[in-house]
Amino acid sequence: MFGKKQETPREKHYTVPADINVAILHTIIAVTALRDVLIKETATLKQCRPSLFLELQDEKVEVARRYELLVNALMARGAEIKAADPKLKEQLQRLQNDFSATAKENLEAISRMKETTAKLSDRIMKSARKSAESMTQFAYGASGKMQRGNKATIGVNERA
Repeated sequence: MFGKKQETPREKHYTVPADINVAILHTIIAVTALRDVLIKETATLKQCRPSLFLELQDEKVEVARRYELLVNALMARGAEIKAADPKLKEQLQRLQNDFSATAKENLEAISRMKETTAKLSDRIMKSARKSAESMTQFAYGASGKMQRGNKATIGVNERA
């Protein structure tokens, strides 16, 4: 229980193929699926469709786990890869390069969305502060009576 990686139900049912060429083929399918999900995710970020972005997360996690499992298995079988079909290895290398470019574009889109969200949040907080400052403010004197002439500080909880 402790120290063991928790497996998802899908990982329990999937076994990396013993034949190196079939394992490479499965990796090609996995990297293509992950690349396609990242392309969809990047498009939803560019279109500012957060609900669709959130819907893609489960699919992305599932595909990324399969990809990770296969890549780790291939890396552990380094000697066998040398004897694998050169065309499959070349195709996998091309897809990996394409995937890297897609992942970079996806990370840039996520970063832009993060910056946009931070700017929007900052603008909302500034507007809330300005609104709070412009409201009629009252202060209570030492005797407990309200004094209109004195201004009191009104705080805005920025974690809201």
